[in-house]
Amino acid sequence: MSYSNQQLFSIFAPALVFTFTLTKKLGGVFSEMRVWGAGASFLTVLFVGAFSVTTVAFGASSSVAADDLVKVMKTPDSGIQPRMLTGPDGKVHLLYFKKRLNRPDAREGNLYYRQYDERLGRFGVPVKVSSGAFPAQTVSISRASMAIDSEGRIHALWYLPKNAQYYYSRSNPERSQFEAQREMVSEHTLGIDAGADIAAHGNQIAIFWGAGDLSREYERTVFTRLSSDFGESFGPELQLGNPDLGACGCCSLAGEFIDDDSLLVAYRSALAGVGRHMQLLTAQGLSKGISNAYYEDTHELQQWEASFCPLSTNDIVTDSDDQLWLVFETQSRIVQLQFAGGVVPTSVAEPFTETRQKNPAIAINASNQRLVVWAEAISHSRGGRLNMRLFDADVSAPEVVLSEPVNLEDFSFPAVTTLSDGSFLVLY
Repeated sequence: MSYSNQQLFSIFAPALVFTFTLTKKLGGVFSEMRVWGAGASFLTVLFVGAFSVTTVAFGASSSVAADDLVKVMKTPDSGIQPRMLTGPDGKVHLLYFKKRLNRPDAREGNLYYRQYDERLGRFGVPVKVSSGAFPAQTVSISRASMAIDSEGRIHALWYLPKNAQYYYSRSNPERSQFEAQREMVSEHTLGIDAGADIAAHGNQIAIFWGAGDLSREYERTVFTRLSSDFGESFGPELQLGNPDLGACGCCSLAGEFIDDDSLLVAYRSALAGVGRHMQLLTAQGLSKGISNAYYEDTHELQQWEASFCPLSTNDIVTDSDDQLWLVFETQSRIVQLQFAGGVVPTSVAEPFTETRQKNPAIAINASNQRLVVWAEAISHSRGGRLNMRLFDADVSAPEVVLSEPVNLEDFSFPAVTTLSDGSFLVLY
């Protein structure tokens, strides 16, 4: 390989009722309004069963007409650590952790999967993903990951620090049950200390993780295993990255297929132990077990000089033009980047207060409007305050600001995806 310089609990879980104030800059002056009820221009609160759903409507850039909607909900089952995606058929899928006992000191639980019913505005019956209970992850970097293949199977991957192991399970095409979990790494297990990621493209499945001696971060790198039969079997463990760049020991990574024969992995390096830059690694020739790999140049907004591990996460999504977008953290601020030649990363927004922005997620609808969500808090174990920005396809600045506080559960983070009408669903 060559390198060059880049898932039976009650369905009706109670949810928190809250309101938002949206501010919008109109003609250089910030105006504010709240409207309730059907046909509201700006804000509508809906009640479905025991669920409460807050729908946030965003106006067009020159008026307050309701063009775009964002529904914000608590994760069902009092769950935490949601991961969401919208499949090729337009259905929304959720993977989350649910404690077995609803007590503050309880930690053990399982991963569950649910599908969202857009007509009813709620999630369906939970399906257990993990074969056995395990302690809740107390850091976001150990979060589970999910992907969906072309036959509708959900593929889940999660990390158990106690066992220093990544576990994988996949559903049947009907998504009514999951297979027994299996261990995924046997050779490159030294120093695995953060969550891995999983991607799917047609019949192809790929998992990605970082490994290597934690005391020598500057020599660590990223690895992969590939499947071409919908996850029935996986090939050998392959070194994907260049160990000369190192790999941050406790930052999670994100990966996605670019096309049938290539994929992108975004991970934080540990160059000389301090260069914790966001590296964009492309691997090609997947049908041959990876024949070539190269890195993109790192922009200033991807660079982070630090002798400590930031404990950061990132997220990748594909837009309607099949272009990949990445959101990540650099020096406690959220950055977005379109993976295209000549496109430079941009900062998303300033925080509510002078604090850390962390755990970003991104979703892009068919009109290429993109919603970026994240949490704001100093401590890595605190859920923090929800923040978000909406971008039009042809506008570089955010349209609106969500100004009322929504606080996340500790050890959790937000998730976002798109609905069939082009609106967005946010869980926390």
